[in-house]
Amino acid sequence: MINSSGKEKSRLEILYDGYYYDVTDFVRRHPGGREIIGFFTHPNEDATLPIQQFHARSLDKVNGIMRTLKRRQMEDIPEISSKDKEIQTRNNVLTEDFTKLYLELKAEGLFHPSYFHVAWRLIEMLFLGFLGFYVITHHSNHWIKILGCFILAMAQGRAGWLMHEGGHFSLTGNPKVDRSLQVYIMGIFVGISGILWRRHHNLHHAMTQRIGKDSDLDASPIFLFNINMLDAPNQANHLLYRYQLWFLPFLGPIVALYYIIWESWRYLQKYRVGQEIFSIGIYYLIVYWIGFWPWIFTNCISVSYLHFNFGLSHTHLPVTDKPTHWVEHGLVHTADVDQRPWCDWWMGYLNYQIEHHLFPTMPQFRNKLAVDRVRALANKHGLPYYVYSYREAVMKMVYNMWDVTQQVKQLPRN
Repeated sequence: MINSSGKEKSRLEILYDGYYYDVTDFVRRHPGGREIIGFFTHPNEDATLPIQQFHARSLDKVNGIMRTLKRRQMEDIPEISSKDKEIQTRNNVLTEDFTKLYLELKAEGLFHPSYFHVAWRLIEMLFLGFLGFYVITHHSNHWIKILGCFILAMAQGRAGWLMHEGGHFSLTGNPKVDRSLQVYIMGIFVGISGILWRRHHNLHHAMTQRIGKDSDLDASPIFLFNINMLDAPNQANHLLYRYQLWFLPFLGPIVALYYIIWESWRYLQKYRVGQEIFSIGIYYLIVYWIGFWPWIFTNCISVSYLHFNFGLSHTHLPVTDKPTHWVEHGLVHTADVDQRPWCDWWMGYLNYQIEHHLFPTMPQFRNKLAVDRVRALANKHGLPYYVYSYREAVMKMVYNMWDVTQQVKQLPRN
């Protein structure tokens, strides 16, 4: 936040494309929520690349909004220190190289959607969903029902990957269509509000591994991924933190069910979004048809599948509480996993997390085409580019949780 002079109240400003824009009034009506834009009102935060990449599909509209806001040149801000200027100068070179790479990839068509690819993934999801539903509802044998639960859980998993792309507008490239696809896929197959998920997930992308700002990193009071996330020393007494690795298989699904049953419905009661009420209503009709215990078992499998794979690219990497350049943030706090076809399918193309975080609106099946050039960009600027085999990523995630547990146990107990 930058304080204006005189008796005027503090104003909220973000740095965008060389200008500080006054967003004090706009924050409350930002479609993505006030939290995400509020993150970039702090000193040394540059919102240029995040805005351009988050809104790559609607940048003309965004620039039109920016023109309605009061602005002043970055050089006109007397409060900025010489150290901050050095940081901005250093980051300018990285910004220029990244922008050049982005325009190059865009010119090659890597941001163009593939309707055939989207159709194939929809068909796969629907086929698995109908097959799992049929097996569960048309067989009395318990073992066959369990098989049906696994099939339906895989359908939910495929839906999870697909709705994730819809939330980033990287399916059809049309934000309205992708938003609707995400809401219906998320609602019917997973039972969660797509809009609520999108707001939380955008916080993760805006501030990956940032203490107190990354909603995916902050799993308290259930899990602790980094000792620096402890809010107070007395949390060393926390039973779940001290034995989190053993509780993980049980608490993960419970937390997800809480999110499905309580958080989503609380959000719907507040905002009453018609599409979401309709899609989640269908979800609960399916739950009624398949029965309570098959629903519980199916969700335990799908949640474990999704959350386990989500954690491979982030939870074991460093955290920070300081402003960082968009590119540096994506490279230091994100990792790719096993860049091979089998893992592409198993992880829904989220094994290319670095490329996804740098270019969130790029169709994810095209991320592999940018790998070599992103690695070259990292090498040029002396930044890391992490790639792990699937086994390495699993072991790093597990060992990290074990190490954090041991660190918690070593803290003095009250």
